[in-house]
Amino acid sequence: MEFTVQPYTADQEAAWDRFVMQESGNGTFLQTRNFLNYHPAGRFEDASLIVTNEHDAIVAVVPAAVQQRDGKRTFVSHPGSTYGGPVLREAYNTAARAIGILQAIDAYVAAHYEAAIFRPTVGLLEKEENQTLLYAFTYLGYTQFTELNTWVPLAGKSTEDILASFRQDKRQNVRKAMKHDLTFRGLETQKEIETFHGLLAQNLEKYGVQPVHTAAELWEFKSSRLPEIAEFYGVFEGERMVAGGMTFYFEQANVVHTQYLSADLSIRKYSPAAYLYYQVLCAAAAKGCKALSFGISTEDNGKVLNFGLVESKEGYGSCHALNLSFAKDF
Repeated sequence: MEFTVQPYTADQEAAWDRFVMQESGNGTFLQTRNFLNYHPAGRFEDASLIVTNEHDAIVAVVPAAVQQRDGKRTFVSHPGSTYGGPVLREAYNTAARAIGILQAIDAYVAAHYEAAIFRPTVGLLEKEENQTLLYAFTYLGYTQFTELNTWVPLAGKSTEDILASFRQDKRQNVRKAMKHDLTFRGLETQKEIETFHGLLAQNLEKYGVQPVHTAAELWEFKSSRLPEIAEFYGVFEGERMVAGGMTFYFEQANVVHTQYLSADLSIRKYSPAAYLYYQVLCAAAAKGCKALSFGISTEDNGKVLNFGLVESKEGYGSCHALNLSFAKDF
């Protein structure tokens, strides 16, 4: 079987998104042009690729950009998204096809770049787990990096089951919060999204960083770009927002991922964060989701583990999964 690799062009946007969302086994909205195009022009130098078979049918796409890393012109899939690629056609989940497609991509990238970094979709968020693709990276000599992810199984769980799965200190925090006049609800207006963003910025300030997304970008996700995917929640004490969260819904896998969770750090009489986590988990379970992903607790390609962060996530009944990325110099 022969594969042809070519650069993506803007006129292929509709075909690309249709392939990712309807024809692939491991694609998610994070790899669509609809999502990637929220980045303003000039933020990234696009290097995305489309792979076709001998019948000119798309069999894989790789959202990617060019970056200078360690002094090398590097192909990165994709710095503007949590996961990149390759994204493979569902029927191509075999060892021979996965290796053949990655060989073709590898040859193209080696001819145009000095290094490559790939971040495939994690199994928890895929319609169809693609272990053959992960093996293909090892087969072609890539170095594997491993990050630690946490997630909570939700299938068939009631609100009582969810709370019972929490560590004792987390259960106590939730019950203490329940004694206050708190309201949990979705955020609907641009003003509410801006208030949530301010709360998020306050949380991240102690780490010396800013939110990845601006308040305007979050409102765009909510109002137009990802209205069925991005959801925003707030915990209120009276009219005051004391905690807020943003989630993404991965329809193919029926999994919710927490993009942002933040709370008013000045409150000491109860834990707004614990109450928020509990309510977000209950909301996901009520939708019939099979799991909620908290994301990674690691930095520097998994070499650094934030023990406090992962311990906190584990307190909410979490299981563990591994996020893999692959790198190679040419």
